[in-house]
Amino acid sequence: MKKPIFIKDTPIDEKRIAWIETVVTRLMRKSTPTTKALITPYPISNCVIGESVSGEILRYMFACRGKINKGLLVLDKKPSKAVAITVTIKNSLGGESRSYVVSAKEMLVEPNIEVFSRDQLIISLDPGEETITEAWVSFLWLPHMQDVDIKKYLIDELDKIDVPEE
Repeated sequence: MKKPIFIKDTPIDEKRIAWIETVVTRLMRKSTPTTKALITPYPISNCVIGESVSGEILRYMFACRGKINKGLLVLDKKPSKAVAITVTIKNSLGGESRSYVVSAKEMLVEPNIEVFSRDQLIISLDPGEETITEAWVSFLWLPHMQDVDIKKYLIDELDKIDVPEE
């Protein structure tokens, strides 16, 4: 049989008060209203069209710290032989470079490269013997939290914002 918390006509001791405070604290933690916010990454993109596309196809400089999460390359046709794409970050320390082999019409890469203010992104295409006439390239860059505008809203104010449902 369960022991009653409060027995009629008995004083409440310190042990029971501490237990009640613990229960109330746990309930408050669970009842705190929370919400989620989306920080959308910035797209960096370019398209190069010509008789024979090769070399640098995108240049970009970062104004603040962040991270390059994803990149997509779309070619005009599926190459018969492998095509190389190089992602280079140039900075005062020298930089970093990563190469990928593309054997399909489109390719998604996830370089996850940290970038800093004044870093320069250079995307180069080396088609080898292949003739590429059109190359689309797009990367997603997410700025560091210190450089993001943070707006504070009360939960009631967020409920009033009209957001379309999917």
